[in-house]
Amino acid sequence: MSDPSFSVEGFHHVQLAMPPGSEPDAEAFYAGVLAFEVVPKPDHLATRGGRWFRSGATELHLGVEDGFRASTKAHPALRVRGLRALRERVESAGLAVEDDTQLDGHERWYLRDPFGNRLELIEAVSG
Repeated sequence: MSDPSFSVEGFHHVQLAMPPGSEPDAEAFYAGVLAFEVVPKPDHLATRGGRWFRSGATELHLGVEDGFRASTKAHPALRVRGLRALRERVESAGLAVEDDTQLDGHERWYLRDPFGNRLELIEAVSG
């Protein structure tokens, strides 16, 4: 049963994983291809490795995990404005996308980062 005193509007951040020493690959993909800003980690977390990224109000935190498998992490569904332009950018970088059918008034497709994490990219379509 819903509580009218509050509503969930989105998320603060998404946690993904990458293997140790993968920070340059993370920056090349998330900052270079997806145009996220690199966000400094708090000092008490900086020694643990990984990278944080932001685009608008969306943050992605990539933590370092020994023996990590991308399939053990939930995938983020990122709301995008200008999804077709982003797709052109992604494909021009030589990255493959998986199409999905339009569902519930949204256009969507999937992409894997260099570590196998699956990203869902979604935009509402007018009509």
